[in-house]
Amino acid sequence: MNVALSPLVRLAEALNVADAASTRSLLDPQATWILDGESQPAIDVLQGWLPPRAFARIYLRRAFADADDPHWWAGEWVFRISTDGRTWQEVEQGVIAHTQGERIIWMRLHSDPSTLRTVTPETPLRPELMPANLPQPVRFMSREEKLALHFRHTRAGWASGNAEVVVSCHAPQSFIQTPLEVVRGHEALRQAVHAYAENYADTTVEVHHVVHNGAWLAIQQTWTCTNRKTGVRASDQDLNIGIVQDGVFYRWREYYDSRTSAQTREQTVFGHSPAR
Repeated sequence: MNVALSPLVRLAEALNVADAASTRSLLDPQATWILDGESQPAIDVLQGWLPPRAFARIYLRRAFADADDPHWWAGEWVFRISTDGRTWQEVEQGVIAHTQGERIIWMRLHSDPSTLRTVTPETPLRPELMPANLPQPVRFMSREEKLALHFRHTRAGWASGNAEVVVSCHAPQSFIQTPLEVVRGHEALRQAVHAYAENYADTTVEVHHVVHNGAWLAIQQTWTCTNRKTGVRASDQDLNIGIVQDGVFYRWREYYDSRTSAQTREQTVFGHSPAR
């Protein structure tokens, strides 16, 4: 699939020059967008992004179509919006979209709330955390292989408090990036799994959509757990986007709204914001 034909690429291009007609032409008239759990008609969202209400910019980091069903796309971008064109609010987002023909009929956007900041048009983008010295894959994994690895990682590993299963799913230089922390390397992963098991129970993982292409994988799911300290049981919709090859994770970034989750910053292995 030619990435230049991606609806995410075309949406960014049209929005960045405030071309309202081109932007609207990319949407099915009945298209729905879900922004951080709130479902809205896509046309209403765009009207809030376009002049005279606001100015919006999308800086697309990547977009990939599903290898098995090219009507599904996933990507990551930096979104900026301003009401005066001088001071902007910025947030990093993961995106998953379903298309019909050349139009978007459904899209879900997940923000990383830890990245929210005020910027100006001259503010450079944050450097993106990516794995160093990523080897060439021996072969690309199938959707079924990637999903099996994901369930082993989440259900047999994190949900069961089995640190060795989690570690076996990651390359030595792998990392997990969440709105609460960044966990790098096998020893930090072990500590993170032990901390999770001490603080959370009854974890369930329900996968809704999978988009994969080459080494890239996006999984949109619901993660539910009970906070042992507070007794609160809560679910959060996640969008995880990562690099998976030769049976292990190299990069796993989780987009979810930590404000609605049972998990808290104080009950993570490090208890501080991700290094940027």
